[in-house]
Amino acid sequence: ASALARSGRRVLPGLPGTFWVRYESYAMMRVPTFALTPPSRDELHDTLRHSRSAVASYLLEPDESHPANACLYICNNRSYCLENLSVAGRRDARRAGRSLRIEFVDWPTVMAHGFTAFSETRTRVGLSDGTVEQFQNRFHQFSLNPFHCAVGAWQDDSLVAFMTLVVFDDWVEIEGSFSADNSRTSCPNDGLAHFVLTHFLIKRSFNTVSYGLSSIQDAQQAIGLHSYKKKVGFDAKPVHRAFVLHPLLRPFSNPLMLRGARMVTKMLPQNRVIKKASGMLMTLLEN
Repeated sequence: ASALARSGRRVLPGLPGTFWVRYESYAMMRVPTFALTPPSRDELHDTLRHSRSAVASYLLEPDESHPANACLYICNNRSYCLENLSVAGRRDARRAGRSLRIEFVDWPTVMAHGFTAFSETRTRVGLSDGTVEQFQNRFHQFSLNPFHCAVGAWQDDSLVAFMTLVVFDDWVEIEGSFSADNSRTSCPNDGLAHFVLTHFLIKRSFNTVSYGLSSIQDAQQAIGLHSYKKKVGFDAKPVHRAFVLHPLLRPFSNPLMLRGARMVTKMLPQNRVIKKASGMLMTLLEN
């Protein structure tokens, strides 16, 4: 939390072992993502008030009042190995192992060689932020935190894919995964996931590796990510993803605003913030 604050992120305390951090420009998210203990009303009120954010987001165990509406991808299998994966999972991880060299990479290497993988991934998922400026800003800020690191996949002298990680205590979260278009037949993302799970769960005896949450944006894209994350060894744990609006904004959570957000999304389909806001509104109204 201190390292994030030093890099300019807004950070507020939460329950023991958790804190809240600014996400995008309008939201506060609870960290670590996989924390499922309900926050108190006072904690939510203070988080929204002191951060001046539009919304606070966190996860809960599903129950009758909080139905499952998302998946948390997590692996804490201390016996993880290729043999436990599906036929496709074993095949693709081995293909990556034969074709690529996978290792930890430092931040100057990511900055010097990672733009193509970043840019082509962002374009592939329908976003417009795969620019040099966004790349440099994102990874410069991310590299300032000593608990952040990266793993890369090399094909000859080209960094064809890389994953960015948050590593703390006995858990790891995969923050991002990026790969170049011409490398996809070598299955670099499968190879990177296998490297991360083997290194942290088996070699270093960590307790948990998280691969984040299912998307609140594009349903078709979410289906592909869901299949990939399960294939490489992560369990899809049903959770309730809660969004709490600032009291002043709650009157705007209505079907009319959702229709408007969807119209804007169609007009600006590559805008990530608008897509997320539309998905958040849909989740709020469904619940």
